[in-house]
Amino acid sequence: MDEDIKYFEIKLEKLCNIVLQEMGYETTLRIHDKLKNERKIPITFNLTERNTKYLANMIANSSENVEAEFFRSLLSTYANLHPSLRERVIKKNLYLELEIAIKENLLIKISHDNKIIDVNILAFKRDSGTGYNCIEATCNKERYIFKIRNIEILKANI
Repeated sequence: MDEDIKYFEIKLEKLCNIVLQEMGYETTLRIHDKLKNERKIPITFNLTERNTKYLANMIANSSENVEAEFFRSLLSTYANLHPSLRERVIKKNLYLELEIAIKENLLIKISHDNKIIDVNILAFKRDSGTGYNCIEATCNKERYIFKIRNIEILKANI
């Protein structure tokens, strides 16, 4: 999780709330059971108002009966995902838009590193160094690789 906090330049509290919001109703793994002898690091964070509203229902729908075990299971499942999958959790809405743009071959207007450009996305790529995702896209007939963490979609040109 520390790796994601640094990579996405977000605070632990925001990361935990995103994980809860996006994975709270997902089936989690009992990875934490296998790590009983590992040093447990306490994580404290404040829930967003939205997450507070749904927490009891999330726990009721999970295999966990105790709130602490629910969070331990949820966060250990998230932490054991490959970086490319963790990024999909954090940037879910962006991924949905990028996947539609690829599937429908749409030209989209993005902001990448504070520059507004029109691109045609060709495919997702994985950064072999970090394990996070990039997109391969064309802009003015040139091929580029863009890190997804630096992208904001402004408009899909249908």
